[in-house]
Amino acid sequence: MPLQYSFEITPNIDQVNLDGLLKLHPEFISITDRNHDMDNLLQSIQIADYIHANSSVDVVIHLTGIDKDEKGVQEMVDLMQQHNIHSVLALRGDKLSQNDTAETFPHADRLIEFIKQQYPHVNISGTCYLNSSDEEMKWLRQKIEKGCTNLISQFSFDANDYVDYLNQNQIDTPIWFGIMPLISRSQAEKMLSLTHSTAPDELNALMNQYKDEFGEGGVRYTARMINKIKQAGANHIHLYSLNNAENTEKIINII
Repeated sequence: MPLQYSFEITPNIDQVNLDGLLKLHPEFISITDRNHDMDNLLQSIQIADYIHANSSVDVVIHLTGIDKDEKGVQEMVDLMQQHNIHSVLALRGDKLSQNDTAETFPHADRLIEFIKQQYPHVNISGTCYLNSSDEEMKWLRQKIEKGCTNLISQFSFDANDYVDYLNQNQIDTPIWFGIMPLISRSQAEKMLSLTHSTAPDELNALMNQYKDEFGEGGVRYTARMINKIKQAGANHIHLYSLNNAENTEKIINII
């Protein structure tokens, strides 16, 4: 089975790069929720309207629950419905301030359950974590039981993390494996720090070779990762496009 691709973008993407990504014919484009608020959603809906008017690509809107009550979630999903958006990525989300109490939706499974009850026709995706602990797998199974029909994985710069997950997990739900393209040494170091990860030997060699911008070296590294997890049995790749159509196309063209 040939690989299927999806892309993640942020609401501040420009039209040139959005058009470039649409020309690559992804299965869907997901739009991140940066600020957890209605203004962010309105930006995302503008992009979704453009995608619907200019392609047949599906749109998935990120929706966090940590800072919302049931009414807030309903207002957002109702607005999505008015714009023909019927797919969401349900996330717990991170606190934006100490005022976020997460009383209504302390975990993503509660948000998934509520959306499925209120909007049974909505397609709900959830996240999964490579190198999952038993506790994380428990929450993942609950998300699936409560209505999650697709999964998008966290990213790693080590292809072995994806291969190990493929070999070890016993979940039938389709998984879109999240891939973060390698752009620069500074980006890699930042992402490794945020995820508390250790760089594999191949990435260390890449970082030692370049002062900062990886250029074609980063494209080739990312493509090799995708090929390795494809050979292990992956069918779906979710590329964090970084709003860069040119780089995304280069990666896909050398797979």
